[in-house]
Amino acid sequence: MKRKIELTWQGYYEYTSDNVQKYAPTNAGVYKIGIKQKDGKLAVRYIGQANDLDRRLKEHLDLKNEQNECLAERLKKYHAEFSFAEVSSQGDRDGAEKALYDFYTPDCNDPDGIPNGPDIEINPR
Repeated sequence: MKRKIELTWQGYYEYTSDNVQKYAPTNAGVYKIGIKQKDGKLAVRYIGQANDLDRRLKEHLDLKNEQNECLAERLKKYHAEFSFAEVSSQGDRDGAEKALYDFYTPDCNDPDGIPNGPDIEINPR
């Protein structure tokens, strides 16, 4: 039986450095970056984890240095929003990131970059 983790999601917030500064903690966790579609729905395009959510979310906004071209292009072109959940344990973050990837299959994530974490069940929203 899979272990279940109940994530406490914060957001979605408009993805700006001011909002990252205002809402994202310097704690560890997982995050989602989504793009508003024409129908108003949000499509998750990237998921990740970090030891410091504030720092990592700000790094993605530095488009000149963002290594992920797919994400950088979307952030330049579209209205993006972010959401996060604090997760202190590295193993739980690995498992949560894998579960988020399996749920959303975001097009800007490299499947080879997803950790092979423990098989856990999460609430993706």
